[in-house]
Amino acid sequence: MGGTLLVLEGGYAVLRGGQPAPSVTYQTLAMLGLTRSPTAGKEAAYAPFFSQAEELSDRLELMKASAVGVGNSPFRDAMSGDAAINTKIDGCPAVKPNLRKTAFFLRTNAFNPFDPPTIFHDVGKTLDPQLAAFFERYGTRPVSLSTNAQGERVTDPLIERPRKVLVAGDSVAFGAMVDDSETISSQLQKRDGARQYVNLGVAGVDAEAILCRLEDAAQRYRDQIDELVYVYCENDFQPKRPYGRPDEVIDRLRQFAAREKIGKVTVVFSPYIYMVAPELTRFSGHFGASYHYRAEERRELEQAVKAAGFRWVDIGLLAKEEEARSRTRYAIFSLFVDQNHLSPAGVGRLVDALHAN
Repeated sequence: MGGTLLVLEGGYAVLRGGQPAPSVTYQTLAMLGLTRSPTAGKEAAYAPFFSQAEELSDRLELMKASAVGVGNSPFRDAMSGDAAINTKIDGCPAVKPNLRKTAFFLRTNAFNPFDPPTIFHDVGKTLDPQLAAFFERYGTRPVSLSTNAQGERVTDPLIERPRKVLVAGDSVAFGAMVDDSETISSQLQKRDGARQYVNLGVAGVDAEAILCRLEDAAQRYRDQIDELVYVYCENDFQPKRPYGRPDEVIDRLRQFAAREKIGKVTVVFSPYIYMVAPELTRFSGHFGASYHYRAEERRELEQAVKAAGFRWVDIGLLAKEEEARSRTRYAIFSLFVDQNHLSPAGVGRLVDALHAN
């Protein structure tokens, strides 16, 4: 019986395609009313959290009707088109122009604890009292998420300069779940008043879309691009997709830099915590246990970057330096807000490294 159950659970994990979800056993017991949260009837000592997926799923229709966005959950059809933050501009995936959103995490252990659900809605929106109370109880620090007329994440402070530094990439470059004032481009801008930093990050896209967005920006900022910071996230290793290999991306960046006469290019490698701290994140029964381990791809990327004459910065190494400085393995987590996105402190460490050379 035990072997049959293991086969069933394994097959279900494959069908999920790596997406976090309750086990077959748990879902069956839940339908029979035999499950109970270990925290049911108890109050957390420091901050409330919920342990049942139903706490969120029971409110999804209300969120959808209210154009409240929810991310990092297994409920793929829970968000209306009005709530989504991405669109297409001139054929390239981009962030919607002129957004003014509030975003925050939900405190819960019902899903992947390293990738908690996110909530985002228009600034100043009057929420249904039921949702407002739920978010007040379980929401974390709210952050501002704003874009300009070109669909670029707002850089704070806003400085107009003829010399531009482009920060390109996916949600790590965009600055998922940090404030407008805390993104890579904003923290770089605070240290350099001579040039203008432009955030081209787009959440949830692959390398092909990032390069498309970069080409679009080249048209907009012709003869103004002084430097490029390209954030290469671990999930951009997708060999079956266009530009899913490190050499393809770096060769394209080399051609781009030569054509646009860009004097300095830095490639920032952004790993998931499952690569940086495997002994703390890859435990049995958890999402990270079966997550890809891409050490070889990382080596290929580093070699390609250095062969192209670009500068190389590895966020994973910055996290390891923080571990050594603080003398605790758990210090690594201070640089992240979730499984791969940087915290304000993590962005600060990255900006320190970018300014070191």
